[in-house]
Amino acid sequence: MAGWSITIIRQAPEDYPLKLDRDAVLASWKVGAMGTNWIEALVERGEARCLQMGGYPNLYTALAGSVVPLLLGDELPSGEDVPMRRPHEITIRRDMLAHCPPDEMLTIVVWDQS
Repeated sequence: MAGWSITIIRQAPEDYPLKLDRDAVLASWKVGAMGTNWIEALVERGEARCLQMGGYPNLYTALAGSVVPLLLGDELPSGEDVPMRRPHEITIRRDMLAHCPPDEMLTIVVWDQS
C-alpha cells in the first residue's frame, strides 16, 4: 500500500461525491500506510463512526470537537515515523476549521492510494 489521501469535509456523507462542494473541504493531505491510525482511534473511543470500508473510499463521520483540535495542532496526526511517509500535499483551511462548532458533524473521506 502506498498510503492514503485524507479529506475532511463539511458536508453530509450521503452527498459525497455526487454533490461535493469544494468550499466544504476543510482539510486534505496524503500520508503513508499508518496515516489512518488516528481515525481508527477515534472510532475505538466512540468519537467517530465508520460508514464504509474498502479504501475506495473509506467514509467516517466525527464531531468537529474531536477532529478540529487535531488539525489545528503543530503537526497533523499520522502514526508514521518514516519522513517520506509523513503528511504531505497538505491543505488546511484554518480559518474555516476555527469556526466549526464542536457539535458539527464532519465527514472524513479516506482514499487508498495503491
